[in-house]
Amino acid sequence: PSILVTDSNTIRVWYLPDALSPKRRADIWNHLHLLREPLQESIKASSQAWRMDKSYFCEDAELKGAINLSPAWFQQGRGVASWLLKSRTENTSTREWVDQMSDTNALLSAILHVIHPRMYADGREALIRLGKQAEQWADSDMSSMYSSMSMMVNRATCYHRDINGWDPWYDMLVTMGNYLPLDFVIPMLNLWLRYNPGTIIAFSGSALEHGVGAVDSDRACLAYYMHANMHQSVHVPMCQSPRMDDLLPRPVATGELLI
Repeated sequence: PSILVTDSNTIRVWYLPDALSPKRRADIWNHLHLLREPLQESIKASSQAWRMDKSYFCEDAELKGAINLSPAWFQQGRGVASWLLKSRTENTSTREWVDQMSDTNALLSAILHVIHPRMYADGREALIRLGKQAEQWADSDMSSMYSSMSMMVNRATCYHRDINGWDPWYDMLVTMGNYLPLDFVIPMLNLWLRYNPGTIIAFSGSALEHGVGAVDSDRACLAYYMHANMHQSVHVPMCQSPRMDDLLPRPVATGELLI
């Protein structure tokens, strides 16, 4: 495990190899089969929307596609979030997937609480406020402090930046599957990180261009992130990048409850 820190003591990247156990990785992969239909339907023949372009997906893969899930679909704009979580009666397999992933989502939220405590607190507050406004939040609790997630199954990722976030925030990427050695590349830092199954990488996807090559065997990535416009819609301040000082133990006031 390692971090990349700037001259100003700002933490830009967390690299956590083998963060997830083999059993958890296998469970996550198996649960993805619940989403086989929406994943397959997501693939298009388009040179403009590269994330769904069929040329980026492994041709021979049994399971492939890319979809977005968010209980905050309206606040984030209907074009960037999937409707798969909205209905009470439809998409039961999607809701079952959310239930099966609740422990893993909670674990990743706990990791965020450690590596970027301000972002965790702001994300929690945003979702509390959203819950008071949007009925669909009660329908589809993802057990995560992140307001959105995407899953990419058997897809290569060209170099890009993610445009909907906020530079000081971390996106959290989780990779799993059974594939040959692969690298996660941040070219502007000349950084090549071994991207083995079970690895978690937390970094600013909007500030740092990044990409991942193709594989011939099964691989999936879960990407957790927040949208700036959702925080703005519920009037939650946008926190700054975490610094080393933010991770130091702080004095606990008498009677204070730590949770």
